Amino acid sequence: MSDTSTIAHVRPRRATLRALGLWLALVAAVFTGAAAASTAAADPVSPAMSPVGTWTTAVTIGTGPDAVTSTSHFTFAADHTLTTDGAPGPDGTPQYPGSGYWTARPDGAFAFSITHGGPDVADSGGTYPGTVYAVHQGRIVGDTFTTTAVAFTVVEKTGARLGPITVSARGTRVP
Repeated sequence: MSDTSTIAHVRPRRATLRALGLWLALVAAVFTGAAAASTAAADPVSPAMSPVGTWTTAVTIGTGPDAVTSTSHFTFAADHTLTTDGAPGPDGTPQYPGSGYWTARPDGAFAFSITHGGPDVADSGGTYPGTVYAVHQGRIVGDTFTTTAVAFTVVEKTGARLGPITVSARGTRVP
C-alpha cells in the first residue's frame, strides 16, 4: 500500500517539476536576451526604443468579459532591471510590488519577466493567490508599449500552481 501512495505523490510532483522547469527555461531565455542586448555594441537600442524610465501601465488579467484591469507604475532601469509599485489597494496604497528583468531590440521589440506577491486567497477582483511569475513580450512605439504575457502563480501554503494565465499590458511613458 505504501508503494501505491508513493507513486500517487510522485506523479503530480514530476508534472510540477516539469512546469517549473519550463518556467525557468523561459526566464533564462529572457536573461540570455538581456545579456546579448547589453553586449551588442554594433546594434545598440536607441533611446526612443528603450523602455528605460517610468511608465503608467494598465495590466489586464484574463480575456473576455471576466478580464480585470488594474493600473500601476513600471520603472525600467538602464541596468535591465525593472520594478513595479503594484496596483493601488482599497486604501490607495500600492499592493503587490514586483521586480524583474527586461531586454529590448533596436526595432522596438522587447520582453520582460516579472515576479510579484499576491494575496493569500483569490479575490473577486481577478487577483490570484501566491507569487506570480510572468514573461511579457511586446513592442515599444513612441511613448507607448503593449505586451502579451503568460503567467503562473505558485501558492506557497499548498504548493499548488495555477496557470497558464493570459495577461496583457499597455504602458504610457511618464514624462
